[in-house]
Amino acid sequence: MPVIFRRSKNLALPDIIEGCRREKPAAQKQLFEAYYSFGVSICLRYAGSREEAEEMFDDGFLRVLNKISYYDPEQPFDAWFRTVMVHSAIDHYRRNKSPLTYTDIDEAYDVGESDQLLERLAADDIMAVVQQLPPAYRTVFSLHVVDGYSHPEIAQMLGIHEGTSRSNLAKARQKLQELLMDWNSTCSVNRRNYV
Repeated sequence: MPVIFRRSKNLALPDIIEGCRREKPAAQKQLFEAYYSFGVSICLRYAGSREEAEEMFDDGFLRVLNKISYYDPEQPFDAWFRTVMVHSAIDHYRRNKSPLTYTDIDEAYDVGESDQLLERLAADDIMAVVQQLPPAYRTVFSLHVVDGYSHPEIAQMLGIHEGTSRSNLAKARQKLQELLMDWNSTCSVNRRNYV
């Protein structure tokens, strides 16, 4: 299910951040409640399940609290928070990755895109399909397509070769296309059963 991030207009974010810097539990709770949906929605792009995303968020939120003194109040807090969550998701991936999940660039090939299928998918469906990707593919796909990191940046973050990043993206797109075709076939069958 998509998580919509809506923060109260009455949120006194500078006061909450200052309270978190002073390690005030009430401020930490307010920050948690205000940013839970936003953080989990970021982590869902990297997780295989909602439970895994919540685990990533918990780790990331602890990191936010531990590093809040590094936050520059002149910069948007949402962007800083998002960066911390992405790095937390990457660290979670690194801790749990299998060394056999990567595909080298020599095995990658160009995969056509299926925009018409994507247009018919709701946000819930897209998230469900992305979560079906193997962890290596899902991570590279999310970093590159969703968060806009370049392949050299991804390679550095994940400790892989740039060619491996490119290959995993190509394989992710191929796998997504297969999953979308399956989804489309299932939807077509379901529509026929209702007629």
